Parts: sequence; C-alpha cells; structure tokens
Amino acid sequence: MSRRRFLAIIMSVFMILSLLPATVFAETSKALDGQLKIQGLAAAGTVLSADLKGIKTEGVTEDSVSYEWFRKTPEDEKKEQQGEKPELKQLGKEKTYTIVKDDVDSKIVLTITGLEDKGFSGSLTATTATVAETVEAAEQNQTKTELNTEDMGENESQDANASEETSEETLEIPEVKEEDEAGSESVDGIPAATEDTETSQPEQYEQNTEEEPSLNEYQEELYPEEGNESSEEAENVENTEDTENAADNEQTSGDAGSSSVEGIPAATEDGTYGEGDSIPEDTDEKAYQAEAEVGDGSSDVLNFGNVVPGQEDELAQYITIKNTGTETLNFVGISPEHFAVQDITEPLEAGQSVQVWIAPRVGTQPGTYDDTITYQTEEGAEASFKAQMTIIEEGAEATPTQAPEPTQIPEDTPTPEPTQAPEDTPTPEPTQAPEDTPAPEPTQIPEDTPTPEPTQVPLESKVRSDMTEADFGSVVEGYKEAPQAKTATLTNEGNADAVLSDVFSDQGEIRYFDVSLSSQQISANGGTAAFSVRPKNNLSAGTYTESFTITDTTSGQNIVLTASVTVDTAKHSLGISTDTLDFASAKKGYSGIGGQQVTVTNNGNVTETLIQPTAKYFTVTASSALTIQPGETAVFTVTPTSGLDVNSYQETIKISSEATETAFDAYFQVLKGTVSLTKIQNPSDISGIANGTAKDAQKLQLPSVVVIETTGGKAKAKVAWDVQNCSYKVSDTAAQSFTVKGAVTLPDGVDNDNKVELAAYVKVNVEAYTPKKASADDNKITGIEHNGVYTTQSKISFTAVGAGMDNSSPKKGDIRYIPLNWTVINTNTWDEAPYTACFGLAKSGDYTLKVVFQQQQYNGESWKNTDAQDTKQVAFSIAKAKVTAPGTNVTPTANQKKSVRTNDATVILPFVIVLLIAVGAICGIIYYKKKKK
Repeated sequence: MSRRRFLAIIMSVFMILSLLPATVFAETSKALDGQLKIQGLAAAGTVLSADLKGIKTEGVTEDSVSYEWFRKTPEDEKKEQQGEKPELKQLGKEKTYTIVKDDVDSKIVLTITGLEDKGFSGSLTATTATVAETVEAAEQNQTKTELNTEDMGENESQDANASEETSEETLEIPEVKEEDEAGSESVDGIPAATEDTETSQPEQYEQNTEEEPSLNEYQEELYPEEGNESSEEAENVENTEDTENAADNEQTSGDAGSSSVEGIPAATEDGTYGEGDSIPEDTDEKAYQAEAEVGDGSSDVLNFGNVVPGQEDELAQYITIKNTGTETLNFVGISPEHFAVQDITEPLEAGQSVQVWIAPRVGTQPGTYDDTITYQTEEGAEASFKAQMTIIEEGAEATPTQAPEPTQIPEDTPTPEPTQAPEDTPTPEPTQAPEDTPAPEPTQIPEDTPTPEPTQVPLESKVRSDMTEADFGSVVEGYKEAPQAKTATLTNEGNADAVLSDVFSDQGEIRYFDVSLSSQQISANGGTAAFSVRPKNNLSAGTYTESFTITDTTSGQNIVLTASVTVDTAKHSLGISTDTLDFASAKKGYSGIGGQQVTVTNNGNVTETLIQPTAKYFTVTASSALTIQPGETAVFTVTPTSGLDVNSYQETIKISSEATETAFDAYFQVLKGTVSLTKIQNPSDISGIANGTAKDAQKLQLPSVVVIETTGGKAKAKVAWDVQNCSYKVSDTAAQSFTVKGAVTLPDGVDNDNKVELAAYVKVNVEAYTPKKASADDNKITGIEHNGVYTTQSKISFTAVGAGMDNSSPKKGDIRYIPLNWTVINTNTWDEAPYTACFGLAKSGDYTLKVVFQQQQYNGESWKNTDAQDTKQVAFSIAKAKVTAPGTNVTPTANQKKSVRTNDATVILPFVIVLLIAVGAICGIIYYKKKKK
C-alpha cells in the first residue's frame, strides 16, 4: 500500500471521529416510558403488584424503581373534577400491597419512580378499578371495564400494527475493504485514490450509488452548508489549490477539523490553538439569575393605591419570582421597612417560579411610599420590583388603584411596510432528504392514556359571611326582652349556585340562641342569604357561647358564626348623696324653714321602683320619678314639720324599693324664746381625705352646721365654708394640711349681744398621692395563639398591650409599660401606637414571637423611660400549606425543560487530542502535495 493511500485512510478515519460530538459517549439516565399496569383483582384481601411488561424503557427490572401505593377516595376524585389537588393517603412503599376493607369503594394508585443509582429517571402511574368487597364483584367490574375499553383498544392496536410495518433503518458506515487489485481500497464508502491521483470507483459502488447514499450525502443531510465543501475536498485530493481553498474555507466556515465542537475553540492552520485560547468551562455568568414579574408582566410596579390604616391585611397582592438561570437558587430572608413580604425558604430550581404575597406593613405612618424591594439569593442573584402606596389618615376614603390605560398609537404614525428581500437574492431550496431515508415511526400513545379534554374554568361556589362573631354584651338575670337579633349576610362569590345545609350547633342541639336562615340556596355571582341569631329569653346568670356551622354542600365549605351573651346576676343597690341633713335651730313658732335636697342613685343593674318615704318630724317630697333605671337618680326635698314644740329632733328617714333601701339622718332644734350667743365651737379636724379630692365643701366632708353656745343652752347654726380661698392644691401629690374658714348664720331667736365673731374654723388633712404602679405581669400579647399551628400561607396578626398604657390622667410617680419592639426572625421597632404587626413565614418549623416592653414613669409633665424592661413571648409553629398559592409553579423536576445533567465523568481531553491529530493529518497531506509538485 502506498504511503499516500495510507495517509488518506488515516485522515478519513480521524475526520469521521472528529465529526462525532463528545456527548455521544456520555452516560445519561434513561427516562421511564411506556405503560404501567397493576396485576391483581381490585377486591378486599387480594394482593396487588406492578406489571412492568408494558414499559418500553430497556433494562427496567423490579429493582430498578421505587414503589408508592396510594388510596384515592370518591372525595379525592370529586376534588380532581373541581380542579383541586387531592391529598391521597399513602398506603406503603413495598413491591406489593394487600387490599384491606378500608379500601372498599376507593381506587388504588401505584406510582413507580426510576432509581437514579440504577440509571433510570421519571415516573409512571397506574390506577385500579373501584375496590369491591368480594372477588366476584371485582371480576364483574373488571369484565365491564374490559368491555368498555375493547373498542378503543382495537383501534389503537390497528394504529400500532400500521406503525410496526414501517421498519426504522439506521445509517451504517461500511467497514474498510481491501481488494486484490492495488489502488481499490475504500474507507467508509469513500473510494480510494489511484496512483495517478484519479479517483476510481468499483462497479459495485457505481451500481449502488442511487440505492445507498455516500458518506458525503450523509454529511449533506447532517450539515447542509458543509456537505458540498467536504465532498468537493474528497473528490479533489490531488488538486492542491482546491484542497488549500477547501481547508481555508473549512477554517472560516466551521468545517470538520477547524470548527469549535462543544465549545472547543478552532485550531489554527498548524493544528494548534491560538494564543490565550483555552478549552472553555461552564461559566457562572448566566448560571445564577432571577427576575420578578408583577401581574401580567407589563409593569414592574406593584401599586396598592390609597391604604386606610387597619385594612393592610386585606390588600395583599402577589408577584412571581422566577429562576432564569441554569442553577438552583437559595433565597435569604428580607424585611422591607414599609411592606410585609413572604420569604422564599425552599430552593428554587432553574426554570421554576414561585408566587409570594406582598402587603402594606401594619403600623406604617400616613404618607406616600415608593420602595424598591429586592429578593436576594445566597449565590448573589437578585430580583427587584417597585411597590407603591399612600397611607391615608384613618377615616378617609381609599381611592381604588387604577390600572394604567393601554398605550395609544397616534393616528398619523405610518404603518411599517414589510422588509423586501433584494431581487437578486436567490431563494434557498429546501434540503432534500435521501429517498431511501426511512420515515420515523409515529409516537405510540399508551392504550390506557386518556384523551386530554380542553381546559375549562371549573364551576364552584364560594360563600363568604360579612360577620363571624355576634357579641350581645350583657343582660341582667330576669330580663323581660332579649337583645335585638344580629344578622350576617352570606354572599356567594363563586360561579356556581350554593346549596346550604341546616344550621348545626357545637352544643349538639341549638340551646342558647334562636337562629334563622332566610334561604338554603344562594345563586351564583353575588346571590345572598341572611342568617339571624338572637339570645333566648329567661337565661340564668352565666356566660353563653355557641358556634353555628352552615355547610355549602356544593363546595364542601363551612361557614361558622359564633354568638355570645353574658347574663349578669341581678344586683340591687341604692346610693345617697348625704347621710345627714341638719336644719340647725329655730325659735318656737318658726316659719319659712328652707328645705334641703337628697339624691338617691340606682347603683345596681336592674330597674328599681322607689317607695314614697315618710317621717314623723320631717316632710319628704319626691322631686322626680320614683322608677329609676341603673345609673339614674331620684331627688327628694326634706323640710321640718311645722309647729314642733321646743326640743331637739333627730330622725332616720329610709328610702327603699322592694329589694333594697338606703337612709339618712335629719336634725332640727326648736328654741324657747330669745337667747344670746356666747361662743361658736369649731368642728373637729377632718382627716383621711384622698389626694386629688375636688375643692368642694361637700367632697372635703366639711359640716353644714356648727354648735353654738347660748344663754339658753347649746344650739346649732348653719355655716358657709370659704373653700376656694384656702391653700389646698388639688394637683399636689404630696400630703397637705390646711384650714378652711366658714361664715356662721345664727338661727332665729339667737341674738349676738356679746359681739362674738360669727366665724368657724376647721382643719383638713389630705393624704399624699399613691402612684399607680403598673405590674409587668399585666403585659400581654393578643391575637396569636400560644403553641398555635399556622401554615406557610398564613398572615399572622398580633397586638402588644402594655400594663398601664391606658392611664389617660397620669400623676407624678405613675408607672406604665409600652411595647418597644418585637422579634420573630428579625427585630422590628414601634415608634408609637397602635402596637400591632402582621407577618408571614414561608418555612415550616417552630418559632417564638418575643415582645419587649419599656417601663416609663411620669415626672409631673411627661412620661420618661426608666432602666427597666420586660419581655413576653409566645411559641407557635408553622406547617407547610396543603394548598399552594395561586399560580405557584408546582412542575416536578422531571418535566423541566432544561439540559440533562448526566454527571458523566468522561474526560473530554482524549477527544480533543483526536481532533488535533485529524487536523494535523489534513495539514500534512496538503504540505506533502505541495512539496510533490
């Protein structure tokens, strides 16, 4: 064999090897394909197993897959029909499953999943018929099923037979043949060159040219733009100039031997790489990327419009975070200042997306906010969007957010004409496949694959109540009429009519309230019904709570309303304005004694009807109605009876109802003839007056009369105290002692011949103020249940209540606590009331909410912080939500449209070496021919 032919053979072999991409040698896992069946009758007591005969994937055995058995109940099937995702009960993970009685009337579902370590991936699922109680019933069900599917199976089998008639041919490269005659060797179907550098073709090859396409034709089919140059190069080996041109073209246009394969840079003419060139590796430029999508993607601004304080929780909106890179992203928690957001705690695979809620943060001060919110990952990727809102003063009306109007195209904007191709541009002819290239067989649909129905909007009812609690407050035992009924409006916001059940009580039967439902059917799209509840009459003392449940039988939704009422024990209590009426003294034959008033207050919780009081020495007249409601008053006027003889009169007068009474003492003295004043006795010191008592004679317990001494004995005289001009200061919290001067009026028949000062003096002691010191034990957190369980879709609201923070009239020394900050994962600070907050957690687990309370003391002018703080905490748990948020991408990894990562350890360097050798062989032949010339 000549050296030229040997080099030609070597060149052709290496050329073919260089055309094969390196990825054909990579080992990838095989995806499960075909039909999975369940072997065994669907009857209680029978054993089911997997039938793998219908699986097309080669090499699958019982040990190549994992098994999961589930039970699908009729309720699960109903949920599927309504568009919901049922949660099937897992029965086991063994290769077989024995049907039990609990499975009767349900279906058994088997899912097998390829084991990665066995070289398989993907899943297949099969479902049995409805499980029967006996084998006979199961056989009947199976017979019916086979009869129903026989026609469908026949049609499918005909299609399968038709497909099998078309055999799939593969492209084969002929082996190297050596014939007896010199110069007739051919490599891979390419005729060898003769000694005179002319290409000779055996007769057999010439005869089969039309039947079997040559390697060049295969190259034409695989590489339409390169095939002509490759064949031209093979046919003109001895033409040095053509060969050089072909080589040059190959280097520029990307022919075999010079193009970059799988990211490998092209070699230079001498078979080496250019300076600085290297075999590129996977870069991270696009591996870690994420983007945020608001609404339909037409805007990157999430606009909440005007927000009324207290309605933040009702304005949550959703945005979509998508992994646009090629690697998995792990997000870190964020906590924007003015917005509450849902964290992404689960890894986000490439190509997947997840929806998270955004809401105005509770407690944000009024104002306009335009914030940029950024979700960040541990890998450095970011997804940002803008959130806008205006917090308005409480009580103002919120303006609904207006959607932006579509962009209008001006009428005078010319319509662009389609781009015209130049007339001399040749129209490319379509690539023709070789006539004998076999047509690929049509994809076979497994017999048990149901025909997908067109997507339809599921019909469902959705009933919402505008009231969940009816609190009737308190009534008093023995009430004659129950409080007015409260009515909840039930609105159907769904697109299907709702049929309501009867009202059920958590007490078994309805016990404490009267209830009524206006209609048990609510029409779709806004239909309403009224549910009324009212306490029953004659309930005894106690607190009554009863929950009522109404079920929407169309959707299975429960509407719950809780009613409560407190029946207080009857309390009878009468209060009186004073316990003493002193009319002083008068001379016998007196007239015109002024009356004094006494006020009676109903301090109980029931209506009282007072009995007209009577007395022996005094006349009592009612100045108002005798029937008084709780908190109301009755006024009585008292005067001494006319014509009393000389004497001192004292009488206890009772004011009563049928259930209770109160009383006061009345005093009056009748003097004999005219006497002279000799002395005025000062009252005893008054003590025990509480700090802050009003500057009033009656409140300071000053007497209305004083004792006087006369030539005829002791008597009483009226006194008017000058309280306003005393030194008493109501606002002073320290203890005070002061003297009040009073003007004495002598009774009729007493003369002041001795010129005695008509004045009296009394000393009053007011106690020091005792500061109100709130206890840290009274600090509390409301709205969140201790050890409560919430989900990853829950929005948890709570309120912090500091002890003594309701002290609206503080005095020096008072102590209170106010909430300072709260912590779950991050710490958030309150600047002022209201001390409420709302948050959500996207990762399941056990958490603790901690609230720090700051102690403050009033210095007489303002509250000042002390060094003391108190911490209260509530433990709770977050469980993973059973229903994902609307629009969440729940596509399993097996269905992701991305490149398969084979984890193949094949070293690519040998293939690079082969490529370099092939290029070197080509360059060597070109050089040899040039030298030969």
